[in-house]
Amino acid sequence: MKRSLLAAIALIFISPLALAKDAAGSKDHPDFKRITGSEIIWHKASKFDELNIALERVEFDYDKQAFKKTKRDKAEGQLTTLYYKLPADSTTLEAVRQYEAELKPAGYETLFTAENDKLDDGYGRFVEQTFPIAKKTGQLQYLHEFNKDEQRYSILKGKGKEGNAIYVSVYAFRLDDVNTGFDKLVEGHKLEKGNVVARVDILETKAMDTRMTAVKAEEITSSIDTEGRIAIYGVFFDTDKSDIKPESAESLAEMAKAISAGKGTYLIVGHTDNQGDLNYNQTLSLKRATAVTAALTGEYKIPADRVIPVGVGMAAPLAPNTDDKGRAKNRRVEIVKM
Repeated sequence: MKRSLLAAIALIFISPLALAKDAAGSKDHPDFKRITGSEIIWHKASKFDELNIALERVEFDYDKQAFKKTKRDKAEGQLTTLYYKLPADSTTLEAVRQYEAELKPAGYETLFTAENDKLDDGYGRFVEQTFPIAKKTGQLQYLHEFNKDEQRYSILKGKGKEGNAIYVSVYAFRLDDVNTGFDKLVEGHKLEKGNVVARVDILETKAMDTRMTAVKAEEITSSIDTEGRIAIYGVFFDTDKSDIKPESAESLAEMAKAISAGKGTYLIVGHTDNQGDLNYNQTLSLKRATAVTAALTGEYKIPADRVIPVGVGMAAPLAPNTDDKGRAKNRRVEIVKM
């Protein structure tokens, strides 16, 4: 964030010295402060995660019993999520406008903003599609489930010091029910009917730190000989993209070495987690498998008739898709011996 923006924030945002009621262990993002008089009631900081970016109204197709396709995006990187209880006289409009007013002078642009029925066609569907983990997270599930009549959202995009993209989303909603299912938050932060809560997500795009050692050719061969297949986690793609990232080179080289030393034909199989549409994920997984196959036959000179790309999308999970850990295990490329 630019120096001028930080100076401006200091005029209307509170100092950390007055944050006595914050949730244990929580703190503001170092570059994005809070509205004066608010307190953190829930927080999570992830070194690498993804943010759903809503760009259009969420609607449900009753004839097909499925959500309609809407304009959306995703971003990956360091994610900070904070839920703030705002001062008693706050409105959802003020919550969104405060952040917009502070970020726009720093070059941030609003990608999408809307409120109430312009966000969804009811039943809390905007939260369900945009913040799916919240609907499965203890107190947050009920905080949203019983407080969805007044809601407002804004997603902004800017640049960080290194030129990387930064996304800031603000979802503000008013509490109408403080008696059902989220008593720990109510008691711990004295939530009352009429309070406005703002969920603020800050996603700083960055490449994932490579923590996994590339599987060696010998291990690939051994697994294929005993299991007929092996899962490879060292081939990386951006969210919703099929371009292979540079940090995949070591894994591709080991894959090529094993295939070259082996005999016969191999399937290069793309897998995804269950986030998103079934048909879309199957198409994406095939594109990724095709990209890997092209790299093996092009850069690593594997004969084209020895590797066949296959995309199965979310059809063959190795773990439940109920949390980040499980979904990460399901996003993979496999080598299968024919």
